Amino acid sequence: MFNKKKGYDYFSTLVKMSQLALEEARLLKQIVENYDPDKLDENRQKMHAIEHDCDTLKHELSTELVKDFLPPIDREDLFLLAHVTDDLTDSVESVVVFFYMANLKAMRPDTVELCDLVVKCCESVVEMLEEFKNFKKSTLLKGLVVKLNDLEEHGDRLYIQAVRKLSTEDISTRDVIEWRDVYRNFENCFDAAETVADNIESATMKNS
Repeated sequence: MFNKKKGYDYFSTLVKMSQLALEEARLLKQIVENYDPDKLDENRQKMHAIEHDCDTLKHELSTELVKDFLPPIDREDLFLLAHVTDDLTDSVESVVVFFYMANLKAMRPDTVELCDLVVKCCESVVEMLEEFKNFKKSTLLKGLVVKLNDLEEHGDRLYIQAVRKLSTEDISTRDVIEWRDVYRNFENCFDAAETVADNIESATMKNS
């Protein structure tokens, strides 16, 4: 008797995508903690290679979704989850891309705390997507979503404090403008992670 062919594992692919975002976040932390402007282009390329791997997984999932007669949950929900998880990797990459474009010569001290929070947000996204496969009976998923929402709120507070501090220091207008953009790129990471959580919560409600 032949074994039935196992279907495509969408949940596993989403987890892999989130793990790439976490890999990016950890690389971002290393870049900031050991900041070397002469290595910006090299580090930008490392970051882009990780982001490209996530793009590949997203395209793979989308291709399978088109062919799949009966996916485990609504097609639109799976596609949106892949899209927003890929957006998270884009957001983390964008932080380093802006370092490179602005040719920043040094990091401000508060970027370390911001990097730590990006890592925590990405770790939380991995946890949520690992648990998502159990969405119909999970007792953990709701708490993980709330945890990510709390992290995003903390990120908002850090962003506000960092931008306000720029206006209290005797620094050039160019530095103020550039660093506002740096901080905004960090905040985009927090927002992107929360968007993943929002889509997980929505997909759970629709498919349970």
